[in-house]
Amino acid sequence: MRTLILMRHAKAVRAHEADSDETRGLTGRGRREAAAAGAAMEDAGLKPQVALISTAKRTRETAEHGLQNFALEKRFEDALYHAHLEGIWDAFSASDAESVVIVGHNPGIGELVSKLVHQAHDGSKLAREFSGHFPTAAFAAFEIKGDLLRAAGPTLIAAWKPPRDRDDD
Repeated sequence: MRTLILMRHAKAVRAHEADSDETRGLTGRGRREAAAAGAAMEDAGLKPQVALISTAKRTRETAEHGLQNFALEKRFEDALYHAHLEGIWDAFSASDAESVVIVGHNPGIGELVSKLVHQAHDGSKLAREFSGHFPTAAFAAFEIKGDLLRAAGPTLIAAWKPPRDRDDD
């Protein structure tokens, strides 16, 4: 059995505040929430060995702040920049690590989380929320049985989303 942790990048600056979409960095809130997500992963007992990270600045910064306490190999992959759910699944499948965290973007990350939650038949409140909306800095971790996306037999083992009662900085 393998573990797949899907994490959306944290809150980024608005499009007009950067030279391009790829150069959008994190806000102060984004840096704090990325670190909080990493702490929540640790609290859940997750131990990713490899991080597959989109090459966009906001995903690289999310990994820097959120995965700093994990001893893992980081791989930056152009193909994860706005990848569709199949591309994200393919990146996971191509890795031979037992526990993989993928830091990417919606809609692909959110769609894959939704598909795996549906396949897991998880009726928890958080799982239901994630099947419709996957917010910035959130993560969902699944135990994966099998090799094919349609036959993955996932089990949702941990999930977290940041509280939204902070200032929007």
